Formats: sequence, C-alpha cells, structure tokens
Amino acid sequence: MLSIVSTRHAGAQQYSRLDLGGFIEAGGEADRYLRVLQISGLVPLTSWSIQPFAPTQAKKLRAAGAHPWRARFDAENGAANVSDGAHLLRPQARLIENSAFPFQEGGGPTWAGRGLTGDVQLGGLGSWGFLYAQLAPLAFASQNLSFTLAPNGQTGPGRFGDPRFPTNIDAPQRFGDTRYSRLETGSSSFFADGGGFVFGATNAPQRWGPAREYPLVLSPNPGGFPTVFVGTSTPANLWLFRLHTRLVYSQLDQSAYSPVDTGDTRRFGSGIVGVIEPRGAPGLEIGGTRFIHDPWPASGLSLSLVRRPLSSGFNFTGIANNAETENQVASVFARWALPTAKAEFYGEFYKEDYPGHFHTSLSLIEKPDDLSAFTIGFQRVFTARPQFFRVLRGEIVNSQVSHQERETRGFSIPLPPYVHGIEVQGHTVDGMILGSPEAYGGAAWRIGVDDYTPSGRRTISLERSLRFDWLPADTDSSLVHPDVLYALRFELLRFLGNVEWQVTLIPAIDLNRNLVAGRDVFNLTAAFTFRGLP
Repeated sequence: MLSIVSTRHAGAQQYSRLDLGGFIEAGGEADRYLRVLQISGLVPLTSWSIQPFAPTQAKKLRAAGAHPWRARFDAENGAANVSDGAHLLRPQARLIENSAFPFQEGGGPTWAGRGLTGDVQLGGLGSWGFLYAQLAPLAFASQNLSFTLAPNGQTGPGRFGDPRFPTNIDAPQRFGDTRYSRLETGSSSFFADGGGFVFGATNAPQRWGPAREYPLVLSPNPGGFPTVFVGTSTPANLWLFRLHTRLVYSQLDQSAYSPVDTGDTRRFGSGIVGVIEPRGAPGLEIGGTRFIHDPWPASGLSLSLVRRPLSSGFNFTGIANNAETENQVASVFARWALPTAKAEFYGEFYKEDYPGHFHTSLSLIEKPDDLSAFTIGFQRVFTARPQFFRVLRGEIVNSQVSHQERETRGFSIPLPPYVHGIEVQGHTVDGMILGSPEAYGGAAWRIGVDDYTPSGRRTISLERSLRFDWLPADTDSSLVHPDVLYALRFELLRFLGNVEWQVTLIPAIDLNRNLVAGRDVFNLTAAFTFRGLP
C-alpha cells in the first residue's frame, strides 16, 4: 500500500512515509527499510534505481526472512500481496511547525513554510489480475508566515522568486504572503503489469538512480506529477546482463511565481532510464538517465517528441543538438549491494545540456565539471539479528560551479545545474526542484544512524548544506560569508496496535542567512504524524 506524503526540504531531504502494502513508494519507509534488508541478505538482489517499482518487482522484494518488522508485514498480508479486490489505504494526518523559516521535513508535494503546516491523505487500492490501481488524494495547507527574503532584485510577486536566478528558474523562496494550500491527486497510479513488462499512468513520486538522500535527475522531492510510462516490470535476463528500463512522458506545471506569466505555461517532459546488472557481479547495477523539457505541443503530440528520448544523446560536432526552446539533463550512476559485507556503495554523475566535441569550451573531456554535479553514498548494517538492525549511512552531493566555469555560457555570474536561459522554469515542477535542492548550485552531506526494532524505528542524523555563496544584490560578500545550514534530526517511529505515530524534531541553525555576516538564525522543526490501519 502506498500511503503518506510528507514534506520537501530545500536544505535537507528526508522521507517519512510508512507504506507496507503492495506498492512501494519512492522515498517511503518501506523503500528505505527493504533496501536495508537487501544489503543484509534478506531481500533478493535486484535493481533499486527505477522507482516507483512495478507491482511484480514489489512482490519479489517482500520475500524476506526474519527481520524486526516481520510481524508488521504479516499483519498487512492481504494488502501486501495486493490480492484481487479493493483495499483501503491507511489514512494519515500530519502537523509540522517551523519556528523561523521554511524547512521541509520530507518529500513533496506538501511545502512546509514558516508556522504551522498540515496535510492529510487517504484513499484506496485494488487489483484485478494483471491490473493494479490506486487513488490516494492529498490535501495540505501551510500558514506560511512571513520571514526575511533573500534580495533578488525583483519587485511585486517576483520578490518571492529564487534568490539568484528569479528569471531563469521557478523555485520560489516563499509561495506568496498568505496561506498556501493545494489539493493534489497524490500517489495515484494505474499499472498493467504482466509478461515482464509494465505500462500505465502515475502521479506517484519518482526516483531515478541509486541515491537515497540526493538523487540528481528525478527525486521524491517535489512529489509526483502526471506521467505515462512503459518499461520492464523486473530486470530482463539477457544472459550477459539483466536489463531494466523505463520510458516516461510527463506534464510539468509551474507555480504562480514562475518567470513565465503568459501563454501556455505547461511543459512536456520526456525521459528514459536504464540499468544493467552484469552477469557474474551479483548486486552491481550500472545505468544512465536522460530527461528532456520541451514547450507543451500546441498542435498536439508529434512523433518527433515521442522519439526524442531515444534520439542521439551525444554531440561530436561542437554545435548544440538541443532544440532552441528545450533543455535536457542526464546522468550516469552505479550501485553495488554487497550482502556478504552487509553494505552498499553508490554514486551518480550529472550533466546538463549537450557537451561540445573534444576541443570546445564545453568539452566533456576537457571540462567535465561544466554544469555538473555528483553524489556519493554508502550504507552499512552493523547489527543484524532477528529483532534488531542498526544501520550507519552517509551521503554527499556537490554541484558548486568550479572557478574555471564561472562567467561561461554568456552569464557573468556562476551558472549552476537546473537553470536554463530559454526554458526559464528550470528543472522544476509546481515550483519545486525535480532533482535535489541541495544540488542546485550548492553542496551538502548527511550522516545518520537508524535503529530498527519490532516496535518501530529511531533515527539520529547530522546534515550540512550550503544554501548559496553569492546573491545578485551582494556578490562581494558571497566570497567571505556563505549561507550554510546545519541541522540535527531526531525521529521516533512507533507501532501501537493498528496505528503508527512518528515524532520528528529538527533543530537547525542557518549561518550568515542570506549572506548577511553574523545573521545566524535558529529554526526548530517539530512534526507529528499519525497513521491508522483500516
């Protein structure tokens, strides 16, 4: 069962859904927990880099032996197997309080501004043979109290826009100056899964690549968006390797504070992700992604748009192959799950736009850090016994613009990933970044310890994120006083009969907020989540 959306954090992503039913939501509690079971040798080795999982793959991942939440899995056995017929999703109610500034406590689409934010989600799922469907609407409202905005040189509604590139990306600092609320279709999905293939439509969060905290192309950060897709339901055995792939077509909308305020504001997103698992190297997955933004086709969908993700992804002429009005991003990644060592290691390298040929200013060989980012991470299970698991994990992301790349591409200021000169909504949907906010021209790391017991989970983690080191209104001080945020996270999840509750406390300090030297602002995020079982 998929359930429960939390909130997105522009400086620290952490997901807090508990979805122990037939579907496994990207970034959800079951996703994180089953991944730990895989590196412990209790879940079959399979690709973890294309989510949401198809129902067939989700069922295989539940073939686990003794582990701390075995009884919890068994208690939901009917929904866990997605037996034919209809089932209710567990409803969730959630409250989040931010004392000084917006701080997101998990994945979107809920946005937690300053003050009190609440969301609620409920719905149902069903299956009929090879057909699976879920309806899971979500509503949220944020008090959205005022706080000091970073100056971006804009006036009117534009002042709520991005601090650095308010005319080149739809990433508001604040969603207006009144209460902000939305009703979403949530993690609603339809799958047709059979014969080794899956196709359908979904609004569920997506994640491409192996990163747990900082995925670079598609992440659970903004929640879901309308997508139709086709691909393999589980990795297909081609003898030399197993292949897992998915092709997607999406509608991408914008916020009310986007730089685009006339005409059709929608974009057409298309992309492909593929993973191979080489024969003779159990647990190793190597893959790549490609995602393209185009203007919404006014005359209807064309064959060229449908084929676009499958067209050439390389440029050997030195002339950009992008259409003038489009933008595209891509990455390569690898993950190695090692159950004998009870560990996994993974990494992802991201690029934006076509590189030039070997001898141009945009050469992939001469300047690989042009509009690039990388993520590296690990997990290690130190204690694994039937009633207790202890996990140490860490991850780092870096997309800071190197000195040699500053003042290139016609910009006199550093140009980070996710920004585009013509497709000015950037790599976003509904005002939230499709990848990781920390990879938007900054850097971050997180290290944490999770304890899993039969009664739930407890977590402590420490994280640091560089929000930005320059602003249009104050570029000189950016070299001396970067805006850096440190946060300590405490989470306690408990199972009580047929319900679950979770408490999260996140004391955080933002040093030199908005590049003002000595303006150190403390924020306390407190969240309470209640989930019921029907």
